[in-house]
Amino acid sequence: MVSMVQRQGDAIKELEAVFKDRLFTEPHILSLYSHDASSEVGVKPMAVIQPVSVDEVVKIVKLAIDYGFKIIPVGSSTSLSGNATPKLENTVIVSLERMNSIIEISDIDWYARVQPGIKDDELNLELMSYGLQWPVDPASSKTATVGGVISNGGGGMRGAKYGPASHWVLGLEAVIGTGDVIRIGCRTVKCREGYNLVQTFIGSEGTLGIITEATLRLAPLPESFVGLMARFRDAESLVNAVIRVKRDKLWPMVTEFIDYMIAQVLGLEPMYYLWIGIDTYSGSEQQILSKLNNDVSLSGGEIIDKAFTWQEFSKILEPRRMLYSATLKAAFNDYGTDAFVAFEDIAVPTSKLPEAVREIQTLGQKYNVKMVIGGHIGDGNLHPTVWARRSDKDEMERIMKFFEDVGKLAIRLNGTVSAEHGIGVQKKGLLREAISSRNDGNSDYVINLMKNIKRVFDPYGIFNPGKIFD
Repeated sequence: MVSMVQRQGDAIKELEAVFKDRLFTEPHILSLYSHDASSEVGVKPMAVIQPVSVDEVVKIVKLAIDYGFKIIPVGSSTSLSGNATPKLENTVIVSLERMNSIIEISDIDWYARVQPGIKDDELNLELMSYGLQWPVDPASSKTATVGGVISNGGGGMRGAKYGPASHWVLGLEAVIGTGDVIRIGCRTVKCREGYNLVQTFIGSEGTLGIITEATLRLAPLPESFVGLMARFRDAESLVNAVIRVKRDKLWPMVTEFIDYMIAQVLGLEPMYYLWIGIDTYSGSEQQILSKLNNDVSLSGGEIIDKAFTWQEFSKILEPRRMLYSATLKAAFNDYGTDAFVAFEDIAVPTSKLPEAVREIQTLGQKYNVKMVIGGHIGDGNLHPTVWARRSDKDEMERIMKFFEDVGKLAIRLNGTVSAEHGIGVQKKGLLREAISSRNDGNSDYVINLMKNIKRVFDPYGIFNPGKIFD
């Protein structure tokens, strides 16, 4: 009987014959792909492959079927839920970083066809010359790839107005678990051709197949823009300012915040900071800025910077984009390489934001954890983040209880346990609780529907096993 080790060796030989210098088995390279941006612990994969075409992806999938190895497709591995972390040694990482071309841009029909490995910022830089944007803007937009954002169901900075990736994908080309290439969706905004398989793929976290091309819906860049950066002495005042803006029927493109602890790490005065940016028409800037100034002032805030173009606003928004890196800095300052960081990702209705922020801060005190909070407050998406010494069992238990209780809080407030980071391996239990809360205590039926969908797309179980559900 052929051993698993021998089968892996035979598979590597066949892969080497096809991919040559684009197949990597060196231990130091495999270590780089043994985890994503979360603190989830993984194992070294058996190989990393960088395909350059859909035909090569098909070859990888067919060899996986023949030899029984698993596949995790990745872009830049910036996921924060562990969904790009390999848990099995017989895993091949399919890195799509070389499939990074823009195939077509239509400035009339407002769509772009792209390969999955192109980075979000690189795409938007090219679209600027057409006066267009793909308004899905994660904080990691400099490194996050379009394919990764779609697979994760990402949202980001412009989500307050434009929403997540699911609003901005028209069609997909993908290789599914039979080795077949499917092309789903349309190049039109209206598209009703049977079941919406495009939406099934978005946010599937690499469990259904490998995206090899995406047709993206685009939006025009704003004719004019106005934005501000303000600071507050407490979180509740900041949240009330956001609610006042909503009640004024202003529709910001960007509404972001960080707390006083992250502000200190970033070299800012220890206060709560809010960024609001609104796309508008020429001539209305002062009127909008006056309303924003009033809403901030009435809520006890102070405006400390203003912007009158998207480019200017992007500069003053930069501290918010550093939330992730600043949190890691704080954690490593405390615990060095023994630090474990847990990134929460809940969303609640705007009306529930004051209650959510209050209770999150109370939970932080209850469990006596090191915590910061920031996020996309304009769409109710909060990112409370905690860290502990990985080797300290008591600290780890406390931050995991905090993590779980924040998810339960979101469920209780009619929110979601995952707004954009995904389920991965970290939120499988919370996913069941969320589904159970909406199905009279029974989550099994809905989870089984999801499992059956996976079996249709991935009958041999080769794609990203153990993620989303067991």
